[in-house]
Amino acid sequence: MSAIIDRALVLLERLSLATHGVALADICRDCEIAKGTAHRLLAHLIKRGYVRQCVDDGLYMLTLQLPLLSAHYVQGQGFPDICQPQLDRLAELSGELVRLAWLDENRLVFIAEAQRAARGLRYDANLGQVATLHVTAVGKSWLSTMPPEEVVKRVREQGRLLDPKLGSRAIKSEKELLTEVARTRRRGYALAVDEGEVGAAAVGVSIMTHGSAPAFLGALAIIGPAARLQRACLVEFVPALRAAADAIAELWPLRSFCRKAGPASMRQ
Repeated sequence: MSAIIDRALVLLERLSLATHGVALADICRDCEIAKGTAHRLLAHLIKRGYVRQCVDDGLYMLTLQLPLLSAHYVQGQGFPDICQPQLDRLAELSGELVRLAWLDENRLVFIAEAQRAARGLRYDANLGQVATLHVTAVGKSWLSTMPPEEVVKRVREQGRLLDPKLGSRAIKSEKELLTEVARTRRRGYALAVDEGEVGAAAVGVSIMTHGSAPAFLGALAIIGPAARLQRACLVEFVPALRAAADAIAELWPLRSFCRKAGPASMRQ
């Protein structure tokens, strides 16, 4: 049973990378799954509403069922709701996209955002994405709280250090990575310009628990087009980001009271 579940998850992960669909042969090759097994798994996932097959070309692609499950779970937690006013204020101040990334075991996941860019270029992205640590402001913020060996380990696990799809100024070596993380630690905020994506600029700060031994909870970032957000402009947002991060950290002890009530059968 565990092998079947593992193959199904590998298949779903492969489909998540193919926004325009992928052929059965490519799925079998990339996932190292026999054609018959892949076909049976896909048929079952289609039946359950997680996958669909295009009538015209026979390509397979995900439906919105998985994002909906993720959205329902996050909304059910309730905590992002009480953080939202802080994001809204930052978006109003900056006129840009504000994103909240939260630590989920060994991943940093975007769970909330606010967008206030009313005209011109906008930077848009979807919730539920895992941050690529070495090229995002939130990722660098988290890395700056780690010892060097942990920094290298985390980035190696993501396997995107030499990814050609990243921006032109993306970090490409472990030496450069450690230098940038040390720089981020010294100044207390992270910058990412033309790194995760060409033309995108961001500034971020960590959200830490209060107390004698602060622990990393998540990170806040303001993101926009690099043509509009020069370095000096990004740095000007740091005090407001820090104030919002402190406010969210103060809300963290309330998380157990934020969970929304479910149906009666679930409460029982």
